[in-house]
Amino acid sequence: TVIHLRQSINQSINIMSKFEGKLMGMGNPLLDISANVGQDVLDKYDVKLDSAILAEEKHQPLYKELVEKYPVQYIAGGATQNSIRVAQWMLNKYEKTGMTAFMGSVGADSYAKQLEDCAGADGVLAHYMKDESTPTGTCAALILGGERALVANLAAANNFKPSHLETEKAKEIVDAVDIYYSAGFFLT
Repeated sequence: TVIHLRQSINQSINIMSKFEGKLMGMGNPLLDISANVGQDVLDKYDVKLDSAILAEEKHQPLYKELVEKYPVQYIAGGATQNSIRVAQWMLNKYEKTGMTAFMGSVGADSYAKQLEDCAGADGVLAHYMKDESTPTGTCAALILGGERALVANLAAANNFKPSHLETEKAKEIVDAVDIYYSAGFFLT
């Protein structure tokens, strides 16, 4: 009887946790690290307001500096993930929760956990591939006087492997959805 009860509970949990959404995205997930900064930070890292650039070696210390010296806001980012988050936000208005999922590659680090938490808080099921050898991609959003500059460090976001689509959760997501969305640069 106990064994049957356990099996029944496990089946109920599996049924309850099954993804039944309608939209999935695949792209480069980035943990946006947003902070209000002074002109000195922009000058130090040679960044201009109203720009969006890929991080170079000289920009690598920027992310740690933001976290250590400024009140930051963490946001699940990357163009495709942002689109999926907005779609879920719109669906929430119609009480359609849990309708979106996102896949991409992240590192096996604290930023990956933060990114997953942020996506989940927005109602998006994040099924990230974990790259053990590369850190999670980040994007510094430097805010000054209502303007911003973005410095993206793609890192693990560049390392998605098609084998991730063979995981049970990925198959479940792919089978459930009606709409698949990906930015073209994710395929390169």
